[in-house]
Amino acid sequence: MKILAIYVLLAVLTLLMLTLVDVLSGISASASLHSLSVIFATTTLQEAICVVIFLALPLIQVAAGALKRSR
Repeated sequence: MKILAIYVLLAVLTLLMLTLVDVLSGISASASLHSLSVIFATTTLQEAICVVIFLALPLIQVAAGALKRSR
């Protein structure tokens, strides 16, 4: 479960960094978050599948580790 916490922490820090850079350049925080949602709204099905697989890898890793420990 520690690995999931690390992945979540890294995701939050990345989002915070992206938003902070936009705010420092003069874009409001709401406009920065809106631009991120627009980026994900225009993804194709293939890109969305790759993102979902990438996001699911930590969960798969934790599940595999738990399964390995239970055997």
